[in-house]
Amino acid sequence: MNTQIQKVTYFIETHLDDELDVLELAKVAGYSHFHFCRIFKMQVGESVMSYTTRLRLERASSEVSRGKKSMINIALDAGYKTPTGFLKAFKKRFGTTPSNYKSSSKELLSKYKENNMENVQIVQRDEAYVVFTREMGEYEKSSKIAWQRLSESMNSLNTVFAKNPPTIEMNLGEGNGEALGICHDDPEVTDESNIRYDAALAWGKQEIEELAKYDFETKSIVGGKYAMVEYMGGAETAEKSWYGLYAWIEKNGYEFRDAPAFEKYINAWNETDETKIQTEIYVPIV
Repeated sequence: MNTQIQKVTYFIETHLDDELDVLELAKVAGYSHFHFCRIFKMQVGESVMSYTTRLRLERASSEVSRGKKSMINIALDAGYKTPTGFLKAFKKRFGTTPSNYKSSSKELLSKYKENNMENVQIVQRDEAYVVFTREMGEYEKSSKIAWQRLSESMNSLNTVFAKNPPTIEMNLGEGNGEALGICHDDPEVTDESNIRYDAALAWGKQEIEELAKYDFETKSIVGGKYAMVEYMGGAETAEKSWYGLYAWIEKNGYEFRDAPAFEKYINAWNETDETKIQTEIYVPIV
């Protein structure tokens, strides 16, 4: 996915509550309307409107699972004027009614309620500023590709800065930043080919704004309250920890916040054995 289309997908993700116009999105990408629609579908695999509708419905599926909102409000948030239109679209996307979907989601989380979640903490985080790259697909594979691409980009900085020196002192050492993995989608909800993973490096706001001048993809991760748990290990441990944390949040009466969850890799800078990597999971809550 090129940087222009990646910029548009990020814009859509952060404006799902707005009425999105294709002409406006084409301007965000810097393409003509005709070329934008073709390039977007070629690179993303679905049309702009299909992509937007799918993200809204998948967000709605989370609201259905939690059962905190009325169906009419969920429908309106997803862009439907009537519950009937929403129910029809929901069943077409997920193959079942919202009530049956909610029951299935509860059954899934119930499998993880017995996991040891004694070390969950409620923490406050400041807004984080990151340089990132995105890969699509199953998390274990896409994360490796994304980190390889981001590492290659960062390794080119000395050459880039030699030709065009930055205007500020760049404190980009390992000890000054965070390695984050932004996990946008639930594999139980989103088709594998559409799962979004962002490999991200967080530094100070000034450093990230400076990197943006060199055509690096940058954005911010919202601050606020998070439920956090730490684990060590590979994919199997990760799955248990992720679903276990979601089950813990529900069991303890916290409400989820509409923002991406992410991982923080504690010793990823110098540990090559993934089974020994310490990871913190952060899920945004109200």
